[in-house]
Amino acid sequence: MRRMFIFLVLAIFLFSGCAEQKEEIRIGVLIPKTGEFSSAGVVMENSAKLAEKHAREVLGINVKLIFADCGDKPETAKTAFAYLSQQNVVAVVGTYSSSQALAVADSAMELKTVYMASVASADLESKVKAGNKFVFRNAYNTSYWGVLAVEFLEIMNAKSYFLAGYDPLRTFNAAMFNLIKNSTKAELKGEDWIKSPSVAPEDYRRVVEKAIESKAEVVILGDPGPASVSFVREFAMRGGNATIYSVGGTLALPQVLKTLNVSSVAFQAAVLEGQEKTNLTRKYFEDYKAVFGEDANNYAGVLTYDAILIVAQASKGKDLIEQLEKGSFVGAAGIYSFNENHQANWGSEKLKGSIGIYRDGKIEILT
Repeated sequence: MRRMFIFLVLAIFLFSGCAEQKEEIRIGVLIPKTGEFSSAGVVMENSAKLAEKHAREVLGINVKLIFADCGDKPETAKTAFAYLSQQNVVAVVGTYSSSQALAVADSAMELKTVYMASVASADLESKVKAGNKFVFRNAYNTSYWGVLAVEFLEIMNAKSYFLAGYDPLRTFNAAMFNLIKNSTKAELKGEDWIKSPSVAPEDYRRVVEKAIESKAEVVILGDPGPASVSFVREFAMRGGNATIYSVGGTLALPQVLKTLNVSSVAFQAAVLEGQEKTNLTRKYFEDYKAVFGEDANNYAGVLTYDAILIVAQASKGKDLIEQLEKGSFVGAAGIYSFNENHQANWGSEKLKGSIGIYRDGKIEILT
């Protein structure tokens, strides 16, 4: 009798352990801890950890994250993705640059592992059209970046603009710039490209000079990283009076804008602090500041956060791909759904990007 009792206790214990293990949803996260985009890697990792916490506390989903450094090269990202695919994950989210996302998309097909691009705007739709059902993107595609920039030019009633591209992100910038050129009535006054700081640390000065000489009303800056701060500071110091429209990232952070204290710096973001797009919006911004001691990133960070929560919610179904294709998922930036090319429906009623501008010491939300 005693043996039978012990056997039953062990059976219950083992069964409970197995049940708990099945309930754990493992998600891989590719972040650039090293290389050109390491500053973005910090906010992506922080936001991912916050998503893991909120998945458990708010959504009641037991998420376990597995991180891997994707560096700044496509080959590094592919190696990191292959590693994560072997860690019993349901999907992998992340990477930063377009070239990395394209490389990882191919690996996703080869390894039959779902990949959610949370930052890059590369042409992943063509991969899906060609039969790669494992690739999704919750971030903007290149078209939507351009749409927001054109919307800003219209809001400002700008008659002219200058394009300042960032060479390490040429694929993304060039596609965005082409859409702007083909969609706005404003006059293009010039275009130039800033080299990577690792190649030419002060090349931004040359492009600043060109931008000022153009006398454009708006300068569209394609660098989302820390070097963009040097561009704005130099532009202001030289007496540039155009409005600078940034693709976001560093120049969308309140603490950076306050430190710069340069008025008329505009930027796009997936969502801005002060907006209430879902029940997770305020919680993301407030908890990020409480946990990490700084303002939350409102693009690469929040979209990595949302990518994890999307996968977590979709994983409750039997077929992850089918759930992603047919479902709706709450995130901090809005309610996500995906079109036939597995692109999040940005521009829809429940999922729209935001535009802000720094004026007189505070951020004004334009959209």
